[in-house]
Amino acid sequence: MNEGRYGRFGALIGVAYVSSTHCRFLIYSTKNAEVLAYHELKLRQIVHNAGWLEYDPAEIWKHMQECIETAYKNLVILEISPHDIIAVGIANQRGTTVLWNKQTGQALHNAIGWSDCRSTTLLKSLLHNVKRNVNYLRYRSGLPLSSCFSALKIKWLLEHVPAVAKAIEQEQCLFGTLDSWLIWNLTGGVDVGVHSTDVTNAHYTSLMNVASQQWDIKLCKFFKLPMGILPRIRSNSEIFGYIVEGPLMGVPIAGVMGEQPAALLGQLCVKAGQNVCTLDDSCFVLLNTGQQMIESESGLITGIAHKLGPTAVTHFTLEGAISNAGSTINWLRQGLRINTEINSNDNVVESLNTFLGESSMISSSCSSSMLNAECGLAAKRSEITFVPAFHGLYAPYWRYDARGIILGLTSQTTAENITQAAYEATGFQIYEVLQAFKRDTPNWDPSCMQPVLTFGGEYAEDSHLVQFIADIIGWMLERPQTTSPAGMGAMIAAGVTMRVVSLPYATRMYAPPTDVFSPTTTQNRRELLYRRWDYAVKKCLHWNNYETYEADVELFAQRERDPNLPIRRSIPGSVFLTTSFALLLLASFLKNNRLT
Repeated sequence: MNEGRYGRFGALIGVAYVSSTHCRFLIYSTKNAEVLAYHELKLRQIVHNAGWLEYDPAEIWKHMQECIETAYKNLVILEISPHDIIAVGIANQRGTTVLWNKQTGQALHNAIGWSDCRSTTLLKSLLHNVKRNVNYLRYRSGLPLSSCFSALKIKWLLEHVPAVAKAIEQEQCLFGTLDSWLIWNLTGGVDVGVHSTDVTNAHYTSLMNVASQQWDIKLCKFFKLPMGILPRIRSNSEIFGYIVEGPLMGVPIAGVMGEQPAALLGQLCVKAGQNVCTLDDSCFVLLNTGQQMIESESGLITGIAHKLGPTAVTHFTLEGAISNAGSTINWLRQGLRINTEINSNDNVVESLNTFLGESSMISSSCSSSMLNAECGLAAKRSEITFVPAFHGLYAPYWRYDARGIILGLTSQTTAENITQAAYEATGFQIYEVLQAFKRDTPNWDPSCMQPVLTFGGEYAEDSHLVQFIADIIGWMLERPQTTSPAGMGAMIAAGVTMRVVSLPYATRMYAPPTDVFSPTTTQNRRELLYRRWDYAVKKCLHWNNYETYEADVELFAQRERDPNLPIRRSIPGSVFLTTSFALLLLASFLKNNRLT
């Protein structure tokens, strides 16, 4: 699609990518999606209190400028013409919130990270007003009520930062997620800066109507936020504006996507029924539902996959957000000073035994004592269950008040046992999301829902972790050797705008080599482990409910033993209503037919 006008690599597209840990600028060949040059800088995470996470917006902008300049120079060093760069795309972590003064261009506060939970008190108040119905706004926004979306972060800033309240009162305040912040600065800032966002980022604010893909006045009124601070919502593939200075001056910004939808596109999961999992500090599992917008009844997010042009049809997703994944491993390593390396050698059976336990085929030929003494295998998996609900549980529970728990500790528990349990916790949470996908798509053709999960992200490079997850969920995992799937998704979106890339071309030419991980557990073993996990989660959800703790545990037990309990418990209420209605009819009859 690129012959003639460009060099040997065809048209080039740069991607400005801000993740939760790094700023990157990558330059792609649209011929084969090869990354020709890139530069990245680590982001400084600012933590003032437990559960808080901030970034310096000025630092993000400065880092991105440096990344662009360095990647551009690296391209020149490689003797590749930088004049072949025809467009820039943007990919960014969703939900991270920036407010700035449009007259000065200065941020009014540090950017609040998507996982920041300082607005929990506000969330608690809102839930109280709607009788704890976490799905109160789902029919409009596609989202549950949660502190991880932008709306409550804006509300917190409005109530706690005087400069924000003053700027809003003077109509000088602008809001944006990190894509908006970069677009505004790249296109001229205070002079001629473009204040825009795309549908995938706008959706994660809780202020966009997921059906119309426009800001919703009723959602803004619910959160008591002014609509005047919001950017213009656009599709993923169109010209947002032009870069006004630096080495890329005059180059259009032609594609913008939130990190997870961009990863879905970058992993070439463009058909309904395809899944993708991105495993970084947090974890996101997305199911492409095509043009069907499904209102989840299982605790999932109804999201936007992509809208590749102003007049293009919108493709949707179901999404499960998991707050703690790779960050759990970091907590063990940095917070508890635990060595999180899993010991291994080239003996494949050793890694299998980590999960198979005594119900496996290998155990039938070797007793537990033989596993170590004669078979030369690692110690049998300990029975530790770890739920890392450090600041609540997201999908499918959406419980801000849940807290983490470790069950099964003994004097023989080792650091490796705890690490194994942490790895498994990510697998269990992914499994719960995959099961929710099935419940929300009961009428789908089973051939569309193959048990294959496409895997990516920073922590997906850890093969031990990926194998642990495959064993827990019982699915085959495919790990494409794609450099930055989210970056490639943004490149495809920009390429569609510039008419140098199409989805058929991308799926044919961009598919990389793929590593495959197959599950090694038995179904019985997997179900046993999940029952223990489910029990631990229930304790997390009611960890501080001392008064009704025993009753809650008994109720859980009854529900497990009797799936018809909810029906039977509703019978007395039904009898009461029927009897009351009958008495009313009798009273009316007697009134009209008095006895003489």
